[in-house]
Amino acid sequence: MEKHTITAMFDDYQAATKAVSRLKAAGISESDISLVGGNESMRTSGSSGAPETSDATAEHAGTGAAMGAAVGGGAGLLAGLGLLAIPGLGPVVAAGWLATTLLGAGAGAATGGVIGALTSAGVPEEHAHAYVEGIRRGGTLVTVRAETRLVDKAVDILDDDGTVDMEERATSWRKEGWTGRFAGASGSSTPPGPSGSIPIVQEDLKVGKRQVAGGRVRIHTHVVQQPVQEQVNLTDERVRVERTPVNRPATAADRVMQDRTIEATERREEPVLSKEAKVTEEVSLRKETDRRSETVRDTVRKTEVDVDDTRRKPQTGSR
Repeated sequence: MEKHTITAMFDDYQAATKAVSRLKAAGISESDISLVGGNESMRTSGSSGAPETSDATAEHAGTGAAMGAAVGGGAGLLAGLGLLAIPGLGPVVAAGWLATTLLGAGAGAATGGVIGALTSAGVPEEHAHAYVEGIRRGGTLVTVRAETRLVDKAVDILDDDGTVDMEERATSWRKEGWTGRFAGASGSSTPPGPSGSIPIVQEDLKVGKRQVAGGRVRIHTHVVQQPVQEQVNLTDERVRVERTPVNRPATAADRVMQDRTIEATERREEPVLSKEAKVTEEVSLRKETDRRSETVRDTVRKTEVDVDDTRRKPQTGSR
């Protein structure tokens, strides 16, 4: 099943751990969530969820060995949460698949291992360098490998308050003199060739894609009351007793000297109210996908060869 890698950097360790808890609650497997926090975040967090450093930890920061298992109140956050000493970064708090990758490197784990693990998961190399630089400066990196159906949920959770805008942050670092590559990463070197040979190198431009959040739309309904009125015509019946003087001989039909009773019932109309609910409109959310082509411009380098031949050419012809 295809999985997408989603990353987010946090300045606040507690905001990062909150995001991890929300990711787990959203149904993302713990094995697909990783957290790596820098030394500064451990010192300033002030929570039992973040492992505290000590003089002993700092003393062994260059060994590259795993240091400790689940510690403090963070034991329930991600399995295996603990300290890991990485050359160039010092002690970091790490858990999840990224930490497992680094532990697999043994004592040789280095910052290049972090960058390599991120790029192997689909993160562009320049972004991986920026993330590792952020960890070195005390940030906390949360990385998620999400199935396609869970990508939107993961992006919504990680695109919350407290998430660092890495493009803006990297621009700020470059103004301070950062070169765009993490200084502690081991660069690849070309082994020396035979005597008198110079390798000719050319860069190729590779363009990848990543998903970024572009804002969200929420629909919420609530019930309001409004007064209404209708005009209705009503009829009222009233009974009146009328006495009419007459002067005529009595007949058999008049049932003279017998008891008789007549009655009439008054009636009146009153309004009766009833309500009928009707659906007048439906509101829904639908995503539309637009495909576009974008021209990406950058520069690549290659080695040019200039030959400076100062040899004297032999002269020919007779004197």
